[in-house]
Amino acid sequence: MKQHPEIQINRFQLGVLIDGLEKEFMNCIMNSNIYCSHCKGVAIKGVFVDEIYLTNRNNVRIYGRCKVCNTKVARLFEFSSGEFNKKANRLRMSVKLIELSDPFPSEI
Repeated sequence: MKQHPEIQINRFQLGVLIDGLEKEFMNCIMNSNIYCSHCKGVAIKGVFVDEIYLTNRNNVRIYGRCKVCNTKVARLFEFSSGEFNKKANRLRMSVKLIELSDPFPSEI
């Protein structure tokens, strides 16, 4: 499989990539199945999402903080099916086009 650079995406872009069942699955995992190293178990109240990345293999990696103790947590979601890959590649292309067309890079 061709590897791409890892890119940061926002919640709207994530919503474009995943369908209803995948969203439901992801929300279930985010609310009750992410390990917190400080709590020494599952983050029982869920996590605050800080950053979302589309990985180099077209999976989704979430970085956040435990809602109980505020410790950093992370979770990888493997959505790299055929249809997801097509959507992810289209998203990558649109992000690349936006970056190329921006006459004023965000260095402010």
